[in-house]
Amino acid sequence: MRSTSFGKRAGMLLAATLLPFSAFADALYLQLTDVGSEVDASGLAASTVAERTRYGINEALKGATTEAILMDPQHEGSADVTVSAKVTRAGEKYRLTYLLSTTHQPVRTKTLSYDFVNPSLSDKGSVVMAQAVLAEAQKLEAASQETPVAAEEVPAASGAGSDSLVSERVNGDAPRHEGMEGDSTGRQVEREAPPRRGGRTNLDLGLALGFNSPSGIFGGELEYRVAPVLGLNLSAGTGAWGFRVGPVARLYPLGEVRTSPFLEAGMSFNMGGTSTTTLSFGGESEVYTTEKLMTPVATLALGMRQSMGPMYLGLRAGWGFRLREDNWRTSDGRDPNLLDDLDIATTQHGGFLCSVTLGMSLF
Repeated sequence: MRSTSFGKRAGMLLAATLLPFSAFADALYLQLTDVGSEVDASGLAASTVAERTRYGINEALKGATTEAILMDPQHEGSADVTVSAKVTRAGEKYRLTYLLSTTHQPVRTKTLSYDFVNPSLSDKGSVVMAQAVLAEAQKLEAASQETPVAAEEVPAASGAGSDSLVSERVNGDAPRHEGMEGDSTGRQVEREAPPRRGGRTNLDLGLALGFNSPSGIFGGELEYRVAPVLGLNLSAGTGAWGFRVGPVARLYPLGEVRTSPFLEAGMSFNMGGTSTTTLSFGGESEVYTTEKLMTPVATLALGMRQSMGPMYLGLRAGWGFRLREDNWRTSDGRDPNLLDDLDIATTQHGGFLCSVTLGMSLF
């Protein structure tokens, strides 16, 4: 039997000697410190995102080649890399942003952002994102162990310290994973481009033309979006029954999207005024005055809001229900004549209504 060479025996002895000490090699300690959400979706609530992130990291650690430990959220002071997450809206999509930061000098940070359509995080998507978070955390920890470059050696024009903050935006053409768009690879940029507005708005101001509409023949509309699905609108303008003003509520079932249908319900208060008619008999004329009284009208309509960047186009059609019928009186208490009847019938606010609005999203 051939004896093992001296070199091989020495290598095996060294490996056996070092093996027990490999268990004491420094592990990477991760801690999820802060999770927030700005969207109204149960599947993307802060607590749900935190739970899905911990699940993904724990699953990713099972297949990791290097040792890492996800610390308990209440444990303080000993993490190597902290991870925070935030969910926001990105036009018609949702955006989950992870911020990784080392806890010792020199501090280095990394941002990972993912855009997706479905308002929830699947198991597979959570694991894929967690694998990217784990890989970037290991890179940050390794980079922070390197000898930092002295500040005076970096030219001022190059932006000293720019290596400590690298922002990563996922390529929109990357493969999708069950509602998640993008993966851990992406081009590095120094500044993120602002997201497109899409259908997002907080305050709208528009000019309207219409027939029997709450904003009158010509008027304006001011709308505040309380929530993505609810807008509070104040319409005012001039109509055939005088100046009118009315509060309106709009329900947007699809939320803040570019082409957003809505259901509208509200009131229109017509302030009224006076009108005169003249009748001639045998060369003599007589002027009759009719007072038009304040008239409330309930309105119900369907409409559509089309976002066009900072501008928007609104269309609506519906019906007005007049809530007061004794809304006129003659100056002398007489019965209305034929011209009075015609004037009252044609200038009343009620029945079919429609309007078109062109406006701008202020915020």
